[in-house]
Amino acid sequence: MLKSRIVCLAAVALMPAISGAGGLPEGLGWHELPNTKIRPLCPSDEQYPGISGNTGCKSVMIAWSGAAFDIGGNRLLINGGGHADYAGNEVYELDLDTRVMRRINAPSHPVRDGCLAGNNSTYADGRPVSRHTYNHLAYIEDQDLMFLYGGSRWRCGYFGSDTWTFDPAQDQWVARDNADAPEGTYGLSVSRDPLTGLLWARDDFTLRAYDPATHHWQLRSSASDIGMSDTRSGVVDPVRGRYFLYTMVSRTLYHYEIRDTAPILTIVSRPAPTCSFMDGNAAGWVHDPKQDRLVAWNGGDTVHLLDPDTATCTTLTFPGGPAANEQGTYGRFAYSPQDDVFVTCNSIDTNCSILRLRPGDGLFANGFE
Repeated sequence: MLKSRIVCLAAVALMPAISGAGGLPEGLGWHELPNTKIRPLCPSDEQYPGISGNTGCKSVMIAWSGAAFDIGGNRLLINGGGHADYAGNEVYELDLDTRVMRRINAPSHPVRDGCLAGNNSTYADGRPVSRHTYNHLAYIEDQDLMFLYGGSRWRCGYFGSDTWTFDPAQDQWVARDNADAPEGTYGLSVSRDPLTGLLWARDDFTLRAYDPATHHWQLRSSASDIGMSDTRSGVVDPVRGRYFLYTMVSRTLYHYEIRDTAPILTIVSRPAPTCSFMDGNAAGWVHDPKQDRLVAWNGGDTVHLLDPDTATCTTLTFPGGPAANEQGTYGRFAYSPQDDVFVTCNSIDTNCSILRLRPGDGLFANGFE
């Protein structure tokens, strides 16, 4: 795929980049990526008065915020803030090819409360207000667009029910149709099926699919499904064609058969007593094609490997894992097929990290070991 993720020249001139030297670190386990902290890239209060809110730029990470991984561009896109924490709606990019962290655009300014009548969850420039992004971000590979739905808006905190796409190359946000969209709440766990291209999300009671080809939502389950008002975390398994999810309430693995052609899908549940990561709030998890496992992480040295066929988990522990983010990981734990590494950014004041579960094809040559 042509790497069309080239930021507008004017934006590049305005915004510095933080670069690491050399290639990605080798060897099993956790590795920091030097000079990939976001803090040096944060917009200044002097240039953007009123943007800092209660906690400032650090809320790009700590304010229940997520990220989306662009497989074709081999990069992690980070966007967050919202409520009373931080008003900045800028987007950050960790490029694994160059080991560079950059801020790819400027925040909207001046800012205003996203819940005021007539504002449509936007700032005066028409861009979406800053919000807690949770696991509401995804990347639409065939269109080179980042997807965003809802979130807890600046400054009132009420949840939005607005759908957006962002073109990083053009620095352009586009509001999309919200008909049949999910309930405006948290933990919607937007995840893309690479085979069909559909984005899947689960609100408190129903499953929805978003079709990027038409930019429309569709209801795909009955409201009589299992209620899930607690924090949810979900991921698509592209091998089995399933949308898996869990809540904090119990160690239970839920799934939908998302490639079933039936208009209304039914949720399936199984106990997962060995999957202790489900005890925590909003773990990041992703399908690993080399092991055919779902790999979950929510801070620290240990990762959890879930066998989707048996709903059982094992763990691997390597020293030097990033500290947990008390508000959850969400989409800030991702897998790079190009480099066969997992990547996470968990605080603006620490470097991003990668995790190698394999030094090459030998360790897991016959599948999960």
